[in-house]
Amino acid sequence: MTNHTIDALYRAAYRLVYPPWQLYLRLFGTRTQGAQVAVWNGERVLLIRNSYRRRYVFPGGYARRGEDTAATASRELREETGISVTTGQLDFSFAWTCNRGRHEAHDDIYECRLADRPALSIDNREVVEACFLTPDRALALPLEKHIRQYLSTAA
Repeated sequence: MTNHTIDALYRAAYRLVYPPWQLYLRLFGTRTQGAQVAVWNGERVLLIRNSYRRRYVFPGGYARRGEDTAATASRELREETGISVTTGQLDFSFAWTCNRGRHEAHDDIYECRLADRPALSIDNREVVEACFLTPDRALALPLEKHIRQYLSTAA
């Protein structure tokens, strides 16, 4: 089996598992904690698109048990884009909460400003696109609501 085929199978699995996972979260009164990071290079910000979502987001994900959200943001950024930053390079920007059904999602949003544009490395499985865009260009894309609000203030 080729790498292309294996990647396609992973993407299909993500798309298959994501909707029931979201339904589970909404039905069973769960609370999640996560973190995302807005990586800036000059006037451009990094956005990613996951294989199982239609909207663009910042790199991020769920915190592991006992993991603080700055560590989550740093880990997820590395896993999703190949960019390594320390928690000391992250500045807390704001906390975001969203209620969907009985699911209460909390995300801490961090910012990171990099002088040099880093090379991006995506897995083409979970993350299928990563790009640095100006806020105006990003606002023309389908975005999650909190990303749109954040970028509207940056534009």
